[in-house]
Amino acid sequence: MKDQILHGFVEDFRQENNFGDEKEDVVFEHFVNHCLVSKQYPRDFDLGDLSTGGGNDIGFDGAAFIVNGNIIANEEEVDFLVEKNGSLDVSIILIQTKNSVKFKGDQVGTLIFGIKSFFNKKPAIPENDQISNLRKIKDKIYSKSIYFDSPPVLKIFFATRGEWKEPEPIQGRVDFEINEIRAKNIFSSILFDFYDAEKLKNIYRELKRKTIKEVHFSKHVALPEIAGVRQSFVGSISAKEYINLISDNEGGLQKSLFYDNVRDYQGSNPVNTEIENTIKSASKQAALCILNNGITIIAKKVEPVGEKMKLTDFQIVNGCQSSHVIFDNRAIFNDGTNIVIKVIETTDQDLANSVIKATNRQTEVKLEAFESLAPFHKDLEEFYRAKSKIISNPIHYERRSKQYEGSASIKKWQIVTLAGQIRAYTASQLAQPQSTHRYFGELLESNRSRMFVQGQNLEVYYLSSLLLNRIEHAFKRQKIRGFYKKFKYQILYIAFQILEKRRSNDKGYAYAVMAEEVADLKKAIQLFTDACGVIDSALRNTTLKPYDAARSKAFTEEITL
Repeated sequence: MKDQILHGFVEDFRQENNFGDEKEDVVFEHFVNHCLVSKQYPRDFDLGDLSTGGGNDIGFDGAAFIVNGNIIANEEEVDFLVEKNGSLDVSIILIQTKNSVKFKGDQVGTLIFGIKSFFNKKPAIPENDQISNLRKIKDKIYSKSIYFDSPPVLKIFFATRGEWKEPEPIQGRVDFEINEIRAKNIFSSILFDFYDAEKLKNIYRELKRKTIKEVHFSKHVALPEIAGVRQSFVGSISAKEYINLISDNEGGLQKSLFYDNVRDYQGSNPVNTEIENTIKSASKQAALCILNNGITIIAKKVEPVGEKMKLTDFQIVNGCQSSHVIFDNRAIFNDGTNIVIKVIETTDQDLANSVIKATNRQTEVKLEAFESLAPFHKDLEEFYRAKSKIISNPIHYERRSKQYEGSASIKKWQIVTLAGQIRAYTASQLAQPQSTHRYFGELLESNRSRMFVQGQNLEVYYLSSLLLNRIEHAFKRQKIRGFYKKFKYQILYIAFQILEKRRSNDKGYAYAVMAEEVADLKKAIQLFTDACGVIDSALRNTTLKPYDAARSKAFTEEITL
């Protein structure tokens, strides 16, 4: 790469995500997908779910469907989210990445043609399996259009490692072509943006660094001493100052600040509409601070300096809805409009969890939103930590969102999220690898009495996740053919069965011994190769196509040893 700083960032990303000797073009595509999607979606996601590059990719290298605040990878998740929420709020992100220093008009044209084909009823050009799956998701979403609060938002990004100088021929072509797409009247808005090396570097810096902001907060009082809290304050802040606090380097909403909020933005629901009406009212806007419940901020470090306050590594744990509405209406705020905020400095995770629970009890929240705060997960986190002392290249359970952010010793590829743990356990212990494509909250809800129950063996939770981690590692290192990616959880299911059979024949073959063997990738690869052999045999005995077999209960029964 010509830009050595960007090259360093991509190499850092390579190490963080365990891409090993993967080709630079491929890693750069993943890097761009990570940066651009993370800006729109601050929660954890699987990079593999975003990647669409390869033959017949119709010009996309990355894509994300964000439905009701969740990135979805399968059409079935749409039905669950409609049933759960009663409405659909959809953003569609499409990304083209070129590992070159130039922005070329023909490449932009290819992307736009691919987008037009994708949103036609029938494709004009061949589509690979990933694109075909995205088409199914798209068709499912639009079949549920009666549940739209407003049509989906379409965001298109074209990225290279060069410098964007807004060449008139390319920009003019984009404007003309996008007007044709806009004429379909199937989107509430369409954004087409170009990202060059400088913008990509800025995003990656922002994602990697701890958030540090300084705000004017003179109208506050210190709260009495509280166990576990170094200091805390309550007061009012100018709405304009608050908007600066929640804005990113590009002037957009810094969505990562709301990672710990148990509810994603709910769109134009009655409560948010009422907040917006208050802001837009000339007579009521000044009363926002007494009509609104206010904002709660938890920070690792708070430093009052005169009339200012410096916040380090902070999260807005309550006030996500208000913050979004305030930001969306930022152009109409008067200087005298204030909002109430509460600032808490603590590094006590249990206390932080208690604050999150207490400040969000006034609204209905999803079951999975509070799940990881339960005592079982604290025990599981400690078990993982104990294992990390004896297992090579260990995995770590992330009980609290982004708790390992900034850790020099723990890489991103070693982190197990709640969603990952649920899917690994569902596949291996509940014998449901065919169900793992469903939204993880649905899996938790339907298996609530069988999962995360106090007294269950923590070893099997750990081993399930370790197996899944090593399977993903093997795919990245191309030790397992890409064909089997759709059978990732079937490989996990079969591998666990093989280990259990060994244990039943050898009483000394304990879970701890299994974990040590699985941690060794060379030994694990042989296990996974054997599992792929079982899948091959089962595929020869079924008329199902591979994509359908991976979702079939009958196929699961066929691979049960």
